[in-house]
Amino acid sequence: MRFNPIALATLLVCSVNGTAFALSTDSDALPELPLPVTLQGSTSVQTQPPAPANASNQNIASTLSFGDMGATGGLTLSGMQLQNGVSFNLPGDLVITDAHISLNVQVNRSDVNGENLQLMLNGQPLGAIPLDQLQQDKGFWNLDVPASMIASSNNLSFQLKTGDDIINNVWSCQRPLPADYKVTLQPESTLNYQGLWLNVRKTLGTFPRPFFDVKQTKDQAVSIAYPESPDADVLMASAIVASQFGALSNGRPSRFDVQYNALPAGNGILIGKPGQMIGGVTIPQSNGAALQVIDNPQNPAYKLLVVSGHNEMQLRQAAWRLTQPALPDSDTLDVPALKIAQRDAYDAPRWINTDRPVPVRSLLNDEGALVAHGVWHGENRLPFRTAPDLFMWDGSAIPLRLNYSFAQKNWIDDEESFLNVSLNGEFLKRLPVSKEGLLAPVMSMLGLSQRQQSAVVNIDPRAILGSNQLGFWFGLKAQKNAPCNAMADENIQSRIDGDSTLDLSRSWHYGKLPNLAWFSGAMFPFTRNADLAHTTVLMAAHPTVEEATMLLNLMAQSGRDTGVTANFLHLYTGMPGHDDAQQQLTESDVLAIGNLSNNEQLTPLLQGSAFTLNGNNLEVNTTSAVGRVLSLLSGNQPLTDMEAAEYLSDNNQWRGLLSMRSPWNPQRVVVVATATDNHQLAQLSEDMTKPAFQSAAGGDFTAVSNTGDVHSWRVSEQFVSGNLPGYLRVLWFASEHVIWLVVLACLIAAVSGPMLFNSLQRHARQRLQDKTKK
Repeated sequence: MRFNPIALATLLVCSVNGTAFALSTDSDALPELPLPVTLQGSTSVQTQPPAPANASNQNIASTLSFGDMGATGGLTLSGMQLQNGVSFNLPGDLVITDAHISLNVQVNRSDVNGENLQLMLNGQPLGAIPLDQLQQDKGFWNLDVPASMIASSNNLSFQLKTGDDIINNVWSCQRPLPADYKVTLQPESTLNYQGLWLNVRKTLGTFPRPFFDVKQTKDQAVSIAYPESPDADVLMASAIVASQFGALSNGRPSRFDVQYNALPAGNGILIGKPGQMIGGVTIPQSNGAALQVIDNPQNPAYKLLVVSGHNEMQLRQAAWRLTQPALPDSDTLDVPALKIAQRDAYDAPRWINTDRPVPVRSLLNDEGALVAHGVWHGENRLPFRTAPDLFMWDGSAIPLRLNYSFAQKNWIDDEESFLNVSLNGEFLKRLPVSKEGLLAPVMSMLGLSQRQQSAVVNIDPRAILGSNQLGFWFGLKAQKNAPCNAMADENIQSRIDGDSTLDLSRSWHYGKLPNLAWFSGAMFPFTRNADLAHTTVLMAAHPTVEEATMLLNLMAQSGRDTGVTANFLHLYTGMPGHDDAQQQLTESDVLAIGNLSNNEQLTPLLQGSAFTLNGNNLEVNTTSAVGRVLSLLSGNQPLTDMEAAEYLSDNNQWRGLLSMRSPWNPQRVVVVATATDNHQLAQLSEDMTKPAFQSAAGGDFTAVSNTGDVHSWRVSEQFVSGNLPGYLRVLWFASEHVIWLVVLACLIAAVSGPMLFNSLQRHARQRLQDKTKK
């Protein structure tokens, strides 16, 4: 279906800054674009062929889907919510030259005629789509967007309007829509744009731009290039840099394009030692740790950041400097020695504090995110993270003490309006506008305010995950005699106050390891110390590109989950044998990366575990029947090792995670990111960012098949990690050993029963003797 949005009517009445004006239309005002055969959602940035060496700018083309903009389920408008929208940011170094929007629209009923979908970009009208032209309740439209309307930060909004409402007066009374009428803009709808990437000057002062744009909505791939055979020192420095990009990513997964001895096609980072060569660029000589920005020899419009040092400490210093503020406005920096203090356990800034009630304003960068504008609005969301090993006894509750206020308008129906509170998409409680109780009528007679402005919502501790999201939705209902223009008033505000608190102070850190659910959700227990001070990474003697990519993705996840860079990570290539390394392994949790062909690395890690390597095949040692019974009597979860062994025998291609007790310290764990080959290992990085993997990961063995199915098993026993007060330890032990409690109760009954029976018999005989004497 072809559509010229401004050719819909001969006159379109619009408003800007509250002033109405008439916009005449012309059938040739916006030229039509070819319709897409299918809408593919998000695609990666496509660069044009390299420009000549003297090119000043670079042409690029890209696509941004509604899903990329945060509307993963699409945008929904209905008779109850006439407005909705999304926001998106584009790179700051990009000038848009051409753009159009491809919309995939679906309506749930076709018996409502004359409706239009009005589009606004940054407060300016783009046009209106006639919904009565849909075929089988579906439609596809292409709309040209003037390039001058697109800025770095943008808001794209949609509103349902009747045909008469658009042509006559935007403030007139709109014909009411059925409550169940629903229009959905599918998440595959896209903004397609072309532009020029500006040739900016060489400076460290704008870092992380142009290598990574913090504000950009689209997921970005960061290019990192190594010498032909990077050693442990270089890989360690790159891990710290990757964790910094993760900490800057505002919760979005980070992706890395890794190359050996080749230059990135665009902006990128080179990490190596002075004198080493990467794709024709020789790392410059320096007196110590150094940072430098140079033009990319393949295209000067792009820049390369060179991170260098002669040894492990100098490379660590150079990487540390990138994590600190106030880089100089120059293209070269000799990095002086830095001292960075190690962090305490559980002090990650992105994990909610469990020592005291936490104001919700401290969980947000912008307190305005909890303000609902107008009647028709989306859900206000409050994201927060916790350490995954939080423990509270069943029956306890986490209090959310809310202070809130509804819009003060006399046309709002206080009896019908409400505030819905949810956690991770699950409904928690509906809060009223007016106070309830016996005194409410009396207060009304006295003319006192009946508005309820505070409430306590108790949250079940079992509903708290590592990554969480509280949702607030103000359902404002108008009185029957409310004027129509009141409903369109965007100046009315309902809000959650920033001094509302979430209280996790009655929780403890306690649980059982290994637990891959904790690892996939927050890289725990490695992130117990957010700077990874007690983490050692083991890689092959000569890591492949896929293994290096896996390292960077895991380090970015650590930074994203905690907000802290991996400043004190230790990394070894090959199995270390010297005493210092052995001491480090004893004091650390170990993260190993490598495919199953790396027997030299994996065999020592699997000693004493339920896993063994048979050539390049992983096998699970199944437990005997007696062992299963003893495990159950010990309070452990039922083992599923037989199912895991069967899976491995039936699948010759898979990738996944293994976890077991550390062979160097039984109170530490080893997690192995592995696969049957490098191709499978490359896919594991992407798998771990998907909700399906994160929800299914668990136990001590999680595998992804070649078809993408995720399975988890428990193949060995767990051990307790953390601390509880004495009385809770007793209750925990009792809850974990119910069978032994039953046995103990039976023994107590068997011993005390005869004793009690004999005592009662003696008492009865004595009583009879006393009666006889009388």
